[in-house]
Amino acid sequence: MGFVMPKEVAVEGVPDPKSDGVPVRKRDGGRFAVIRFSGQMDSKLSKKQEAKLRQWIMACGLEGETKAEAAGYAPQSTPGPLRRNETLIRLKQPSDESQTKQVSDE
Repeated sequence: MGFVMPKEVAVEGVPDPKSDGVPVRKRDGGRFAVIRFSGQMDSKLSKKQEAKLRQWIMACGLEGETKAEAAGYAPQSTPGPLRRNETLIRLKQPSDESQTKQVSDE
């Protein structure tokens, strides 16, 4: 589980964790392909959405990193259909800037 702090908060310094078991680390930015979906997050749903996202990445001629990340934005008490989840895959940088393309969901 992780928490993302807004840039403004991070610049001033994040609060110290109350437990030594909670590490604080900086995460590098970058370009990500993201698919948003609702439902109760489990490994089956997560893998299904990751597969859809990887197909989309390939169809766009892009290349993604091996590791996918899952993100959930609702408390456990939120009913499944109302939960907002995302699967994120970091995109590899093209070797040539001319290969960069703008991609939309049209």
